[in-house]
Amino acid sequence: MAEERMALSHDIENDPLHLAAADWFVRLQSTEVSLEETLAWQAWIHENPANAAAFARIEEISQALCAVPAPAALPAALLARDRYDASVPIGDWKPRRAARWPWAALGVAASLALVALVFAFWKMPAAATDAFETEIGENRSVALADGSIISLGGDTRIEVAMSENVRAIELVRGEALFKVAKDSSRPFKVRAGDATIIAVGTEFNVERDSDRAVVSVTEGRVVVKPDTGLLPVALLQEFKPKLRSVRVSAGQQTTAGSAGIEEPTKMEDPATGWQIGHLAFRLQPLRYVLEDVNRYAHKPIVLETESMGALIITGTVERENIGGWVKSLEHAFDLQATEEADQIVLRAR
Repeated sequence: MAEERMALSHDIENDPLHLAAADWFVRLQSTEVSLEETLAWQAWIHENPANAAAFARIEEISQALCAVPAPAALPAALLARDRYDASVPIGDWKPRRAARWPWAALGVAASLALVALVFAFWKMPAAATDAFETEIGENRSVALADGSIISLGGDTRIEVAMSENVRAIELVRGEALFKVAKDSSRPFKVRAGDATIIAVGTEFNVERDSDRAVVSVTEGRVVVKPDTGLLPVALLQEFKPKLRSVRVSAGQQTTAGSAGIEEPTKMEDPATGWQIGHLAFRLQPLRYVLEDVNRYAHKPIVLETESMGALIITGTVERENIGGWVKSLEHAFDLQATEEADQIVLRAR
């Protein structure tokens, strides 16, 4: 059985199909992967069932490696004795002498191989990352070196990594309006939860809630594509048909979540009203409305039961009169608001 496993490992290390799958896997982990590369990878997956199987096998190997505890630090003298540089599969590197190695040397080689593989799979681009965030109730604008301007809503955090090839932004939480400076050589990418928004020069708003992101385009157009982590989109589409890229044009918006990306619809209310203190909602579940409102509330508003979060809300909340809006909820839905030391609790009467 051990010999069979060694033979299988050797076959994968030297099989051109698995080598191609590994190359695709590493490229897709980078935040600098382009839309064209993503589409080319999807075409490669669909070209032959064997391609998809090889890619899935590489993912299994990667997940297994990530589950292995980090090896203990080894003495520098011991590391200096090891000559493996990962330029060839480890199975082909001095195979005849491997059987005579002491266990310590084998441990060095295995440790270095593990580090090399994890490094290749997980290392982020070398571009420096800058973080910007706001407090509850605070709005702020940030000017990037490329001329783009990002307006942050209350309780919002973004992380920005600029490189020669891409402008990568992570919307960690909250809401932001992106006015993107035109630069066709460097796509502007915003990752928000389960989606990545790709633009070149345009203006769009992204609101990230606990389990979804709402993308509204005010000028130009963007591409919104699903972000499924390690799992390839092609293998998940059979179960989640909405896992596909969607183009969103000016005046449209879409919602992205773990199930996929919705078809774009007409934007009924201005997506940027929050900048002047108007939080507009149209047929939105109360739980999402509260996530937005709480970015400006002096005390978080919480629900006594999860089921209350399904109440559908339409209307505008004025940032300076959140208390008045809470009273209107009490009357409209027969609720009771109880102000506690650190929160306001909404419960059914």
